[in-house]
Amino acid sequence: MKRKFTYILFGLLLLGLCGAALPQEPHIIGGKFLNPDGSVPAGGEIRFQAYLQKSPGDTSAASWCSTGGGWSVEVKQTPMISYANWEAGDTLVVVFENVLETSPYYGARKVVKHATTEDSPEFVGSISLPVELTTFTAAVKNTSISDVVMLEWRTVGESNNLGFEVERSLDGKNFSKLGFVAGAGSTNLAQGYDYRDDRVEVGTYFYRLKQIDRNGSFTYSDIREVEVTAPQRYELTQNFPNPFNPQTDIVFRVKEEGVVTLKVFDLLGREVKTLVNEKKGAGVHRITFDAHALPSGVYLYSITMGSFHDVKKMLLVK
Repeated sequence: MKRKFTYILFGLLLLGLCGAALPQEPHIIGGKFLNPDGSVPAGGEIRFQAYLQKSPGDTSAASWCSTGGGWSVEVKQTPMISYANWEAGDTLVVVFENVLETSPYYGARKVVKHATTEDSPEFVGSISLPVELTTFTAAVKNTSISDVVMLEWRTVGESNNLGFEVERSLDGKNFSKLGFVAGAGSTNLAQGYDYRDDRVEVGTYFYRLKQIDRNGSFTYSDIREVEVTAPQRYELTQNFPNPFNPQTDIVFRVKEEGVVTLKVFDLLGREVKTLVNEKKGAGVHRITFDAHALPSGVYLYSITMGSFHDVKKMLLVK
């Protein structure tokens, strides 16, 4: 499909005024566009627009892929019009977008950069939509046992998607891998993913996704920032599991940094074990109590944090 640039009349006028020769024939660049699963998009599904990278203002008229997925654009070799002055080796940028609301890939975009040659027409080859993130969110969730950061994201289509590496940073620059979430491979259905980061303390965290194809190529998502804040109050929670045998976890929340003392007693008030006796920072803390050497029975655990004091019961059953 051929589209003429809207500036052609202006170019002809300049050429007439300057007495220069007419511009050469248009240089045609085209290819075929496919869905992530390799199928041909429907007519009117993929809209595209192109420009020379050195002259972003030099854009072709927005057009559509044909019913077979074919597309083509024109570039001009017109020395008298600087913003349309194509030369072999220039980079043509083509932006594709799925605009069919009933399509599972609606809203997905693909940017293609092609280094031009002397040949005309040029065939770029088959292009398909990549794994396209439609949403990527990060939020702090407060549970009964910890603070966690929940990451959730969705895709509108996938092609040979191996999966996603989840990365975290403390400064927004230096990232390290937290985990991996397998992808759906190739699919024309929307997919939803999530990842739970429960290794957080009070502070600011940055997250991004590294989407990896089966051929090893990869792309990064945008970065998401979250802040884990200090608890609003001191708190000692009920141990879990309860009853237990022989281990149980005790969670406590510290409003501000200070010395924490956590001890276990029997029903006669005799100290069984000191679990914590040190300075703890603001945040949620989890301690494991191992009672394998103790007999079955009811025990008390007591905590002191500054002026805060609390006592709870737990049941050991062997």
